[in-house]
Amino acid sequence: MRASLFLGFIGLLFFTGCANYQLGTGGKVSFRTLYVAPVVNESNLPQAVAIISTQLRESFLQDSRIILVNTPEEAEATLTVRLLKYGRMSKTSRNDDTGLARNFDVTIEAEASLRDNRDNHFIFENRKASASREVFGDSGQLQAEYNNVPLLAEILAKNIRSATLDTW
Repeated sequence: MRASLFLGFIGLLFFTGCANYQLGTGGKVSFRTLYVAPVVNESNLPQAVAIISTQLRESFLQDSRIILVNTPEEAEATLTVRLLKYGRMSKTSRNDDTGLARNFDVTIEAEASLRDNRDNHFIFENRKASASREVFGDSGQLQAEYNNVPLLAEILAKNIRSATLDTW
């Protein structure tokens, strides 16, 4: 009797704890359609616009809270992104030549602005976002950095998506 009462109580606690669970972040956004403007590159990372623009759109496509549209006229909100700075910092040097880096951190910094097209005001403006990754230059620094750009772009896109759609 006591055991069945105890198990019933535990079951009641378990199911009430799961009753309000929902997938996703749960953050509600004030717009349903979004236009992602082409990325503006003011950094020293060549040919980054296409890669980062693609990753940014892909990141928003994975979130079911909004619908991406192709023109700003169709959208309730417009997201603009400016790439500001691309840099690298040496972490360790090579054993055979201490003047050369063996691995380093690469970082890209950006600013994002989200404008509500319905009343033409900014939801947020010039919000900073960045992404960093460690790169090993054993097979050549240029090739290592080139291979790293899509991964860096993916991280940056997720950070911008989070800043745009999650609760501020």
